[in-house]
Amino acid sequence: MIFEGKVRRLNDQVIRLGDELAHVDMVRSSRGWVRVGAMPEIAKFLRLATTPPHYVIVLPGGINEVGDAITGEEFICWSSIDGAKFAGTYIGAEAALEALRRYLEPSVPYYLDAELTAITRRDWLDTLYWPHPLGTGGGARFGSLEVRVEESLVQVRDGGILLYDSKQTIPVDTAERVQAALDRVPRSGGALEGLEVLVVGSGNGHVGNASSFILRFGDRQVWVDPSARPHETLAAHGVHWDDVTDLLITHVHEDHIGGLTACLARAQRRGERLRLITTRPCLETLERRFGDRILRLASRVNFHEVVPGQRAQVGEAEFEFRLNHHNLPSGTLGLKVRYNERCVGISGDTKYDELLICRLGRPELEAEWFADCHLVFHEVDLVRPRSVHSHYLEVEKLARRIPGRLLVYHTAGNTQPLEMAQEGERYLV
Repeated sequence: MIFEGKVRRLNDQVIRLGDELAHVDMVRSSRGWVRVGAMPEIAKFLRLATTPPHYVIVLPGGINEVGDAITGEEFICWSSIDGAKFAGTYIGAEAALEALRRYLEPSVPYYLDAELTAITRRDWLDTLYWPHPLGTGGGARFGSLEVRVEESLVQVRDGGILLYDSKQTIPVDTAERVQAALDRVPRSGGALEGLEVLVVGSGNGHVGNASSFILRFGDRQVWVDPSARPHETLAAHGVHWDDVTDLLITHVHEDHIGGLTACLARAQRRGERLRLITTRPCLETLERRFGDRILRLASRVNFHEVVPGQRAQVGEAEFEFRLNHHNLPSGTLGLKVRYNERCVGISGDTKYDELLICRLGRPELEAEWFADCHLVFHEVDLVRPRSVHSHYLEVEKLARRIPGRLLVYHTAGNTQPLEMAQEGERYLV
């Protein structure tokens, strides 16, 4: 996991998850745990906790080269739904609470209906998200527990005793630390004649490192679904962050956009605009989700709009996209890439189920869509036949119906007889 080993006890009342660049502090009080802030992948820490936080302090602020303090909350909600746990009372300034609601609104309330054929809206967010605005002077009280938030200052008292004070944390120069880390990573050596896929991550929002790929061809390196902490995630596999030429977002679930805000901050510091490949509904949803944290997103990227069912040229490669069957109103993309007479397919999050696809009347979701691929990466659910993902028994059928090699991802554990995509592996197509 990306934050493995980055847990330490600051004192008897406070545990820090993460490091100086990005962290969440957990404060033990007589009324339960208080979580201060959020970060990408935080849900993976909290899934290990037998007692989830009772209170969550929502921090204001923008983005930096490690990310932001709002990405992570979506999978807190999904984990709470899966585990029938209370997500917590969210405490913060009204503007911060409204920003969090805007972030959660386009994703958390949506799932597939009982027939798995259509997206339906549920009341999950209203059940999970309990906002509590700060009162006059930036304070809130819950019995003996008192919380105070003033700009960058956060204090937690219990029975009048100070348990936590953010002033005690020495700020660091995030950009300087990131650059120092990148200076140790070698740059790529020119154009590539073939088509290569690097598996940056093969897990999902609950386990492992979130699914993410680098497509390399010619002088382009296209990062599909950028994952959290790019300066570390990519360096772990020998890729320099600045060698990435394009970002491709398949959809807006946060385990597929964990590194987006960091990439935007990096591009801004370098005086560049991101090349962003996605659909217009996805771009518009990202703008709604991040609100004041990414002002005028469309003006900060070179937007390459793709349309499902049509082909698009990216450098010397031809991309083809389809709209998957999944649980987001803004849509989910699957894709194929052709370069030098070689072809690779990436399913994206989808529900491959042969009977369901027949009922939907959508031939582009059938196995034949991958028939021209020499290599296919397909997401899989090893446990739940009725989830919004592709159950392994159905993926086994798909593997038998296509001539190319099939590797599975978006999971963790034993995938036999299906072959798992190995993180850090470079597959030459």
